[in-house]
Amino acid sequence: MVAMDAHFPLLAAGLRVLEPDGRLTPENGTPAHFEGVTSLLVIDLEMSGSNAQMHEVLDIGAVRVTLAAGLPEETSWGSRVKPKHIGNAVPGALKVVGYNAKAWRDALDLEEAIPRLTDVGAGALITGWGIGQDMAFLVESFRRVGTPWPFAPVALDVQPIARRLLRDTGHVDRFNLGHVADRLGIGRMGEHGALPDAFATYDVLVKLLERAAAG
Repeated sequence: MVAMDAHFPLLAAGLRVLEPDGRLTPENGTPAHFEGVTSLLVIDLEMSGSNAQMHEVLDIGAVRVTLAAGLPEETSWGSRVKPKHIGNAVPGALKVVGYNAKAWRDALDLEEAIPRLTDVGAGALITGWGIGQDMAFLVESFRRVGTPWPFAPVALDVQPIARRLLRDTGHVDRFNLGHVADRLGIGRMGEHGALPDAFATYDVLVKLLERAAAG
């Protein structure tokens, strides 16, 4: 942990305090919020639309990493999730994620997926890219299955960290995950799959910390 101390103020640029049920608050985190946190859970979700109350999670990807120098990977997990109300889905969202009934035949029910995610990430600090929508769906998913929030009481958004470090470099002109990953030379396993995007977010965060360390 000592090797990470110098990075905590930079990481705090993306830190948000959560309500007890995981909802984002307007309060920014501080380096003090890392006390007792030993792992990050880098997540990505693909959904059937943008409304967390109406639409559903279709794909979950998560990479657990140790909050230490280099952010070494501990484990990863991903799964497609069976929708219960596919009739409510936005056709464009289904096209983006590549949904079809055959491909989702072996997907987990949400009631199976949430315990699996909890097993992988309990106690970790949720981390993601532009986390607002993912957090809304994550909170709603835990509410639907009646499971208490099992993660740290803060969440980390990598996008503001990227903006802070890269906005004046001249070679990043938009801050979506794919563009930033490409500009940092990060190869991607696929587009709009939850686990590939979780790994891309993880790789971007590692690169950002390396750049910060190099000045």
